[in-house]
Amino acid sequence: MDKARMDYDVYCGVDVGKSTNYFVALKDIGEDRILSRSILQDESEIRNVLAEVASHGKTLVTVDQYGCIGRLVVAVARDMGLDIAHISPRAFKRIAETYDESKTDALDGYIIADVSRSTPRLISLIGNRQEILEEIRVIISARDDIVKERTVYYNRLHDLINQVCPPLEALFDKEKLHADLPLRLFERYGGPCGFRRSGKLRVSRWAGGLKYHSTRGPQMVEEVFSALNSLTVLMPATMIIEEQIRRIASRILGLEEEEKQLNHMLSERAVHIPEITILKSMPGIGKVYSATIACEIADIGRFKNSSHLASYGGVAPAKHESGTSTKRDRKRKGGNRRLKNALIRSADLARQHDPNCKAYYERKRAEGKTYKQALHALARRRVEVIYALLSTGSLYEPLPETV
Repeated sequence: MDKARMDYDVYCGVDVGKSTNYFVALKDIGEDRILSRSILQDESEIRNVLAEVASHGKTLVTVDQYGCIGRLVVAVARDMGLDIAHISPRAFKRIAETYDESKTDALDGYIIADVSRSTPRLISLIGNRQEILEEIRVIISARDDIVKERTVYYNRLHDLINQVCPPLEALFDKEKLHADLPLRLFERYGGPCGFRRSGKLRVSRWAGGLKYHSTRGPQMVEEVFSALNSLTVLMPATMIIEEQIRRIASRILGLEEEEKQLNHMLSERAVHIPEITILKSMPGIGKVYSATIACEIADIGRFKNSSHLASYGGVAPAKHESGTSTKRDRKRKGGNRRLKNALIRSADLARQHDPNCKAYYERKRAEGKTYKQALHALARRRVEVIYALLSTGSLYEPLPETV
């Protein structure tokens, strides 16, 4: 938040809780507390204390979370016409460590108020949450379209390069082609004829002049010409295919730039949804998956428990009964497909990089489950963590490694 916009007389920090909220109100200048009080999660009590605070002048109310248990404070403050801001869990945790006192609700409320007053860059005004969530959904949908289109072009590019020079395609097999440098080389030179026409020295000089590629550029050019030298014949339709290679490489680079712009738009909006920060603290959940999961859940309060959320996300095992036998390992059909995809893909990333997730996944495989079954089991287990974190507004704290 911009310091220039901080023209408030009173800064009220609220440490939100499930049954009680702790309010601390500070004047714009000075250390005296106008108010420091624990208030029940009750509309009339919240309204009365906010009216008392607002009687001292223009007031900014800052909460540490405004999803689920924080919704009532935010709704009442908004109904009273007060400005409302939030501090992310990560920022609060970092700043709280600088206060050399034992943790209490009163201290947490004071920190929130004090940070709002002294360090406004750490807080953000709460806008129209639903509108922001809808904007994020649109951005993610557009990003998904880009990823799909780019995958089609990558497959086509591999095929075309293989048609003009199989050794060159082998050099950039699989995802080696998906980097910036190879794409720029093919965008400029197209293929064997384009490379040979320019000559190794000129191509090497151009590649070395690219930003971030001063060393790797000339090295890759050496590899390219080595691959070209292993093929002495000119493949059919090489010239027209090289034109297509240039066009497709250029389109892929354009899609990469579009994705960067969408990612920037996503980051700008993510700061207004604290659940995204919470989800990003979990292993395997990055910028896109955290935004997707937060948007599809919308409000954790609408789910009775983690089982309800798992069922909605399509990762709860389906019960199958036949006669006297009951099986629970069948994959459940239905559920929110976008949420299900984010839960499973993020679980797959987590089992590759997080020791605890990896151990749980391998334990399920040892029990005889298939790759997909074990991954669904891990995703279901992580839903319990997601539900707990979003319900309490807490950041993920990794447990000691287990086997």
